Amino acid sequence: MSADSEDKFSLAISAILKVGVMVSLFLIVLGSVLIFVNNGSNGIPLDQLANVSSISGINSRDLPLSNVVTGAIHGSGLYIVALGLWVLVFTPISVVFASLMNFIFEKNRLYVVMSTIVLVNLFLALFIVS
Repeated sequence: MSADSEDKFSLAISAILKVGVMVSLFLIVLGSVLIFVNNGSNGIPLDQLANVSSISGINSRDLPLSNVVTGAIHGSGLYIVALGLWVLVFTPISVVFASLMNFIFEKNRLYVVMSTIVLVNLFLALFIVS
């Protein structure tokens, strides 16, 4: 890999990380503001959302990934915060994926295998292992 292509790849990785974190931050702040403005979200009052000692608090299993985008499109503050957190989770995963594509382009078999193993482990941890 030439120094110029290494610099371009480093800039691309940097851009992925910056954009991912900024989008995530925007979504989390927007969702939080909506929760406060609406005095709660999804039929759950703000005082119940804020009570961390409550048994009836919010569990991430109550916000399945399949409903997050739909809920965010409908303007649910809770789902917008969840979408922001998912964007934050997928930001480093996208970096691993970009690295995998770079190693495929470079025909670096060892790092292709290693990146694939990391990507598979990440997806197994996210979606299969509860």
